[in-house]
Amino acid sequence: MALLEKVFSYNFENQEDIILWKWSSKKTFTTKSVYEHLSEEVNTNAFNHIWKSKVPYKIKIFTWLLEKGAVLTKDNMIKRKSTGDPSCIFCDQVETIDHLFFQCPVAKCVWALTGQCIGADDIPRNITQYKLWIIKWLSKGQNIHHFGFAAICWAIWKCRNKSVFDAKRIRHPAEILLHSCAFMKYWAGLYSSDFHGRLLDGIKVVLACAHKVLA
Repeated sequence: MALLEKVFSYNFENQEDIILWKWSSKKTFTTKSVYEHLSEEVNTNAFNHIWKSKVPYKIKIFTWLLEKGAVLTKDNMIKRKSTGDPSCIFCDQVETIDHLFFQCPVAKCVWALTGQCIGADDIPRNITQYKLWIIKWLSKGQNIHHFGFAAICWAIWKCRNKSVFDAKRIRHPAEILLHSCAFMKYWAGLYSSDFHGRLLDGIKVVLACAHKVLA
């Protein structure tokens, strides 16, 4: 009875209800807030390098899934009871995230060419190694570390999907680097004008390397 009396004695105001989204500091819905809430990481800042990067939002979600190990490579599809050949489309190994994006001969070639552009004499074998690798060889480029990673991985994923679903095979791994440069050139517009020019200069270096290999 006490509870009912408290409810009916409340002084309700005659105004429209306001919808608030509790998972966002601004109380408005965003896809980012949903993914951050669903993340099982104890440290909620674990993916700040993704959300704060200057790439399209669908690419942020792709790289978030990539780092969570949730991109639908063939091994992950099999875990979901899918049937089919688990082999990488570019070679005969089982397609996993680490394999497709870093350890496949095609991916190794892409990272080796990228390494040439920044003076590296080694290549990463997984995402964790990439983060250490790019800091080592491009120590003054923290604001584009995820930018480059996203472009290369997205280019690998797009070329992989064209091969799997459309039977469109690449002639040489350097073609993937060309695709990544096209993405980076387009995304460069998200940066401030003073940095935009320097970013395009860097992209030209990568493009020149890819064209030299394909020539």
